[in-house]
Amino acid sequence: MYFLRVFSALLLAFFVTPTLGNATVTLSLSSGQTWLVLASKQDASEAVDLAEGFQQALQGSPYQNKIRVARSENGWFAVVVGPAAFKSIRLAREKFSIGLPEDAYLSRGRRYVETVWPSKNLTFGEFKNQTHFSLELEKLFINADLATKQSDTTDKFSQNTSIQVAGWLGADKLFSFETEPSYFPDYGQSVEVIRLTDETEFPQVVIKRFTGGAHCCVEQSIITQDPDGNWVMIQAAMLDGVSGYSFDDLDGDGTVELVSTDNSFHYLFASYAGSFAPLYIEKLSFDEILSVNHDSAYLPVFRKELEYLESLAEADATLWHKNGFLAGWAAIRARLGEGMQAVAEATQKSKGDEEGFQNFVCPDGSPSSACDYENAVVLPFPVGLMVHLIENGYLPVRELP
Repeated sequence: MYFLRVFSALLLAFFVTPTLGNATVTLSLSSGQTWLVLASKQDASEAVDLAEGFQQALQGSPYQNKIRVARSENGWFAVVVGPAAFKSIRLAREKFSIGLPEDAYLSRGRRYVETVWPSKNLTFGEFKNQTHFSLELEKLFINADLATKQSDTTDKFSQNTSIQVAGWLGADKLFSFETEPSYFPDYGQSVEVIRLTDETEFPQVVIKRFTGGAHCCVEQSIITQDPDGNWVMIQAAMLDGVSGYSFDDLDGDGTVELVSTDNSFHYLFASYAGSFAPLYIEKLSFDEILSVNHDSAYLPVFRKELEYLESLAEADATLWHKNGFLAGWAAIRARLGEGMQAVAEATQKSKGDEEGFQNFVCPDGSPSSACDYENAVVLPFPVGLMVHLIENGYLPVRELP
């Protein structure tokens, strides 16, 4: 009943709200800045080799130290130069003393999720055409192995794999962990060593495993130290796509955040293609993954994300009437303290419910996970949106007396 009382109060506030008219982030550029894309490779090592070659060719030029390899949402690795104010690819070519590839082009980097080279706080390895590799960062050395067991040689789906990771400090073995054996595709299995927090003596090890499927998913585990210095392996979020977390220092404090999107918005008010999952930010503290989405340090990040979403709607005005877009847009505005106003505006802009894509609650007002699907109550878009924002911490709630 607490939910119903809070929900009723918010409904009242909603209907008296006045009506008004109305990625990751450091790699997603704006204000005239672009990346010059020199090449794109499926293999990270090939991309790094190309980048190192271009860097050597550009020695002594202003762009010598502006080359990087960025991982994209689709799992490819782009060799890019920038950011710089390149007005066109023709003008960009004029600025370089070397010949650029014929298929070079400019990009804002909207789908770039992570810099994989060069990096002072990250080393990355992938199980592609190899079952063993070693990585080293700071004073931590790790061996990573892909172990395979197959019960039926005629059935590839009976082949279960696990990732084994052992960490060393010189000759001293610090830890050994293994992921749960299961069937995984032959691609999208990686290990990276990265400094996620300055609270621990050693950096962390992140294991990512792509499960396969059209819109799913990356299982993630993090090997880290607890407050007592003991090594533990914790389960991180299972995320849509093939990339998992991206890592970026969004608030400039010297440690990176775990950056993703809120996957709870997928399929909620629209199809997968029509869903706009809002930015989601977490940080690691010892062996705990903490949401920092309400920290005021990230307000500029959410403002930039809002600008990006609204630029999409400027290019395609039909988005302003699509519930999947409006839900993500309202969620980002809620992070900026404009949640109720955004829900009111989304209600005015929406053209009604999209059949098959609606939110539900139990008859007593509790979340739909607490009752059978057959007994759940369908909510109209504005109410369903508000309920989802409440349940997922986008809108503040107070218990009524």
